[in-house]
Amino acid sequence: RPLHAKAEQHLMCEEHEDERINIYCLRCEAPTCSLCKVFGAHKDCEVAPLPAVYQRQKSELSDGIAMLVAGNDRIQAIITQMEEICHTIEENGRRQKQHLGLRFDSLYSILEERKKELLQSIAREQEAKVQRVRGLIRQYGDHLEASSKLVESAIQAMEEPQMAVYLQQLLGVCLPCRITDMSKVSMSSRPEPGYENMDHFSINVDYVAEMLRTIEFQTGA
Repeated sequence: RPLHAKAEQHLMCEEHEDERINIYCLRCEAPTCSLCKVFGAHKDCEVAPLPAVYQRQKSELSDGIAMLVAGNDRIQAIITQMEEICHTIEENGRRQKQHLGLRFDSLYSILEERKKELLQSIAREQEAKVQRVRGLIRQYGDHLEASSKLVESAIQAMEEPQMAVYLQQLLGVCLPCRITDMSKVSMSSRPEPGYENMDHFSINVDYVAEMLRTIEFQTGA
């Protein structure tokens, strides 16, 4: 557009004020002008046409954005799944505590103290499991937030119409490197299958009275 075309005319070489910036130094990673290549600081450097470098970098950034967006969708799905696991753990824990309470009601006078201890055992494991999963959720959430911010930065960079300014901004913050590093972060830490199961907190109360003080959770079927 005319406004952008006019702005492009002001991108002149600092060393040669009458020369427009029209090439890119591959070694120095900087836009420059033809005279700098022939007579100036970049005469011994390998250069490329500015539009070619611009298009290549923009294409790479576009591919990186696509990877991050796809990765963010996967992370969100994992977070949702782990939220469901937390809910199941809590439901199973509540169900087991209720079942335990009903078992102890008929022997309340003898079993009250032991009952509290066993309830605490359930609560400790429930809390430990939930805390572990929520820690993973926070980890994935932090990664998702950082990745989303990186996507926003990349999209803003994509909107820069001036090639030289675009390349200066892009390489100045090493945006392609950050995108590559972000996309390589491992997302493999998850609770093992059946982690939410709380059925091992099961007891058999068909014991004689003198054995009640040694009741423990069953470890078998």
